[in-house]
Amino acid sequence: MNTEQKLSVLADSGKYDLACSCKYDYEPGRVRGDAGKWIYPSALPGGRKMHLLKTLLSNECVNDCTYCPFNCVSNTQRCTLEPEELAAMFSRLKSARMVDGLFASSGVCGSTEKTMAKIIAVAEILRKKQHFRGFIHLKIVPGASDEAVRQAVMLASRVSVNIEAPSPERLAKLSRRKDFHNDIIRTMKKINEYKQLKKGSKGQTTQFVVGAAGESDREIVIATHRLYNGYDMERVYYSAFQNTASDEPAGDEGFVREHRLYQVDYLLRKYKFDKNDILFDSDGRLDLNRDPKQVWADSHPEFFPVNINRAGRYELLRVPGIGPVGASRIISRRRNGRITDASELAAMRVRHRLAGSYIVF
Repeated sequence: MNTEQKLSVLADSGKYDLACSCKYDYEPGRVRGDAGKWIYPSALPGGRKMHLLKTLLSNECVNDCTYCPFNCVSNTQRCTLEPEELAAMFSRLKSARMVDGLFASSGVCGSTEKTMAKIIAVAEILRKKQHFRGFIHLKIVPGASDEAVRQAVMLASRVSVNIEAPSPERLAKLSRRKDFHNDIIRTMKKINEYKQLKKGSKGQTTQFVVGAAGESDREIVIATHRLYNGYDMERVYYSAFQNTASDEPAGDEGFVREHRLYQVDYLLRKYKFDKNDILFDSDGRLDLNRDPKQVWADSHPEFFPVNINRAGRYELLRVPGIGPVGASRIISRRRNGRITDASELAAMRVRHRLAGSYIVF
């Protein structure tokens, strides 16, 4: 196969990794751009939008991860890009103004160190030979050596290692080869350690596979809270498990569950909710029919109604239909006089029909 043919196969294999995407109207999710199958419109954790060449270097893999469509026992077309091939293709696309940055990952081809050497080589070519100063996201292979982690952090704009599951017990159901603490948590700690040595270093990201190990939403939320507070995580992503061994289309429930977890994630990061504010059923599941903020509101009638003209930012952000932008605009608008009806809220990016049941003027 030539480079474009290999890239076609490998970019398709990379679509299951959602770093730099999620399920909001203003973020593109698991979609490709109009320009072609290798280019993905992406929203970075800080909100910046760009187009990424997103691909694996190889879909050959010695790991046995049950959720992965190219694990060591799957029957799939295999191919590998050399670092020089990927760097050259990226350079051509960048020159044509089709991409702004690169997201490079890989299956474990041969050994962890051999694989990391190839991932790092791509970044070295772009940084040192082609003098590219733009965005590069490198996916670190679980179990990578400290030196490989250090080199990746120094070369990349952002790095990540996927946690996949919320605990050692859950990860053991997905893979017999990966060690939760030694391969993943240790790597996250090393990323943070080396980030301190690099001026302007970005935070790391990670991803859960949702529904592959029988885990509850409560387990994922607790683990997410721990990642944000203990590992300086800039963003956590969630990918609904898709059974690629089956010809049946994925059901909607898994994607709704994924979306609810993103909503919880946003509450934790932007609304100052604590993990104890997130409510679950007796099986540890989120409500699939209502967003988690509304579930909290309906369970705390003593908190409402909130007076829209007197409430502070904390109280406003507890109201369903009012987000960070809406809360800021309400507070700013009140400096010019009282807000008197819902029609004013509509102009402030407030979902006033939803908020109406929880507020007074």
